[in-house]
Amino acid sequence: MKKFAIGLSITCSLLLATAAFATDIVIGQIADLTGATADVGKPYAEGVQGAADYINASGGINGKNIKLSRFDYAYKIPEALNIYKKFTTSDGIWAIQGWGTGDTEALKEQIVKDNVVYMSASYSAHLTDPAKSGYNFFIAPDYSTMVRAGLKYIKDNWKESRKPKVAFIYPDHPYG
Repeated sequence: MKKFAIGLSITCSLLLATAAFATDIVIGQIADLTGATADVGKPYAEGVQGAADYINASGGINGKNIKLSRFDYAYKIPEALNIYKKFTTSDGIWAIQGWGTGDTEALKEQIVKDNVVYMSASYSAHLTDPAKSGYNFFIAPDYSTMVRAGLKYIKDNWKESRKPKVAFIYPDHPYG
């Protein structure tokens, strides 16, 4: 038992030392470059790359560069699940930049189970409950909050005597 404990301690120390001396911070990216939301997915993915390039050009994070490992899942949920599995079974992935609502909702329980930092570009209110999706982080209010804020802005700032008209335009896919 003592040999096992010593061996385990040495193994853990080597793993921690390897992470501490890694030259890059690898972030997996599940992107829609060719699918139903590629019209916004491709520029978003390019923006993520631009942010990583800027951070790297500014000295990185504590001297370490960000390396994106990007995969196009063409907005197909099964493909996103496969890419996620690949990322979480590969060494070196520190976090994952996700994309769509369908795939993020399909992954939310697994993300919590795996304790994976997941930065989603989906703003579904279903993903805001820390008890159910505590490792999913996003950078804006959820969709319904954004709509309420927009409608409130129109109501508070409308100057014409007639009531304003609002139109909702959305893409023709399950999460549009």
